[in-house]
Amino acid sequence: MGADQSDTNEMKTQQQYQMFLLQYSKEREYDHNQFGQVKLYNHNQNNSMICIKKLQSKSDTELTQITNHLRKRKIFVHPNLVQLLAVRTCNEQSICSDSSLVMVVSEYFQDTLESELKKRKQPLKRYPESHIWLLIQQIVDPMAFLEEQKQAHGDIQPQHIYLDENGSVKLAEYNYFPGGQHGFQKMLLSKDRAYLSPILLSNYRNMNFRAQHNEYKSDVFSFGMTMLEVLLLEESYDCMDFQNGCISQNLVDQKLQKVRRSGYSQLLTNFVRELLQIEENARPSWNDLKQVIDQFRDKICNLIPFFQEKRQMSPNKLVYSQSYVPQQQILSSPQSKILSSPRQPQVLYQTYHQPQPLYQTKQMQPIPLQQSIYYESGQKQVPIKKITKLDETVSKQVQQPESNLEKTTIKQAETK
Repeated sequence: MGADQSDTNEMKTQQQYQMFLLQYSKEREYDHNQFGQVKLYNHNQNNSMICIKKLQSKSDTELTQITNHLRKRKIFVHPNLVQLLAVRTCNEQSICSDSSLVMVVSEYFQDTLESELKKRKQPLKRYPESHIWLLIQQIVDPMAFLEEQKQAHGDIQPQHIYLDENGSVKLAEYNYFPGGQHGFQKMLLSKDRAYLSPILLSNYRNMNFRAQHNEYKSDVFSFGMTMLEVLLLEESYDCMDFQNGCISQNLVDQKLQKVRRSGYSQLLTNFVRELLQIEENARPSWNDLKQVIDQFRDKICNLIPFFQEKRQMSPNKLVYSQSYVPQQQILSSPQSKILSSPRQPQVLYQTYHQPQPLYQTKQMQPIPLQQSIYYESGQKQVPIKKITKLDETVSKQVQQPESNLEKTTIKQAETK
């Protein structure tokens, strides 16, 4: 009787899985830089894509570890994080042994910040500062969320900053799929380059696989190196002295001076300088950075300039946690309230029945309406109900009621 019921449930699950896949056409198998071997599928009626990752377990203990990891990740809901859509477990029997196969269905975004930067390098076309702040906000928000969930990203660099069809940022941490490797591990195994923090760079030189560091502060440094690349449209690896295992402070300072000479504000220059503090304890946390963003949030989300030189103020008027003291003078603005709550992803299908969270997540503050960073290619068009007109020079300040803020994509602002 029990076996019959189990077989019935398995058949129902298999039917649900097959019905779900009928909405998609298989495109190809792909060796992804971050996800490893995956199968890519295109939706039959729109441009959305998914990927399917196969994970094989050879024991009940390993299967439990995999499913627990995926259940934990599935409750990480944030509009700037890649989302798991479905998980299916099935048994495989062979002559040698029994094993379980876990099929994981995930969102997939083929466009990255790296590909967009390449399009801007020739001819050289720097991002307007209002667009830069929008990019910063869309990275800081999900990273602050992950830090609260005790999860580091592990490999922030342009190729791992994904862009959806609107140009909005999507992030996936290094172990999004179980077994993933962070940037430091890939460097040690000569698999890929990574923007390593000073502590990790020193350990890399000594080939120390057990580096002791604050993984969140290391992510902040990687974010700073990434922002240098975005601002100057040139890689930041020349600042990393691999032979001596240290960061070249002189080169970092030269690049920051170049950022300033390129027309970006002192606020932005100082913000990036804070990310690149050599001493780990001197760097802000992701929550510290989010508190800075919160003070300008409404203007950032609506591409309204707030970084003019005439508005310089003392750094003590910015809101930081008591444990962090900014190293540079930063501009200030009145505290802005957060605009809206996070959208909930559509749950397509799951094999386990309402899994209980493995830990109690904290109540998150509402997350603002999402904007988009600019698509240089301009190939994808997404209908928008209402567009806020804003010149690329961001010389006009467009005031909007906080109760009815409009969604403005940077691509639309750029093409106006």
